[in-house]
Amino acid sequence: MKKVTIKETFDNLSLDYGRLRKNSKPNWMNLVFMAMKNDGFRAILLYRIGRWLKLNNYTFLAGMCQRFMHHFAHCWIGLSAEIGSGFLIAHVGGLVIGGGTIFGKNCDVRQNITFGGNYSKKGVDDRQYPIVGDNVSFGAGCVVVGPINVGSNSIIGANSVVTRDVPEGVIVSGIPAKVIKKVWNSEETGRQL
Repeated sequence: MKKVTIKETFDNLSLDYGRLRKNSKPNWMNLVFMAMKNDGFRAILLYRIGRWLKLNNYTFLAGMCQRFMHHFAHCWIGLSAEIGSGFLIAHVGGLVIGGGTIFGKNCDVRQNITFGGNYSKKGVDDRQYPIVGDNVSFGAGCVVVGPINVGSNSIIGANSVVTRDVPEGVIVSGIPAKVIKKVWNSEETGRQL
């Protein structure tokens, strides 16, 4: 795992904060205040600090951050998971992100979601956990497991079970998750992806 600097950690937290406060630039006090009042941001703050500690070999303190996250934010995010900037946790209850999961930028998740391995199934690159592209939104209660890829600009419907690759720019739903339709085109509807 590559090391992360304090500046990179603060920059990621600033972009995470910007998703909540419409692209505003925070200082440390804003980050602490938001973590006190918002469980999702508290989890992200503890994850980012814990990951920095882990990558810089402060394993005891990293473990403490993970325990605090579990008890004070009611979710579990493995510190080995790689989460891109602009991550948004809308509701934290029951959120589990396994250690090998990789997220792109500007993803958002809701309550009772699990990202993890699938009975030790491995992909061709010996990977066991999902890789998620940029700008992906996950509905409440979905399960995303195994060595799969979730394409950028996709929407995963509530209570879906995703065990196979998801192409870019689609909406999937169901058990097992199937493509329902392509995501709207921002040029056609005026909405952003």
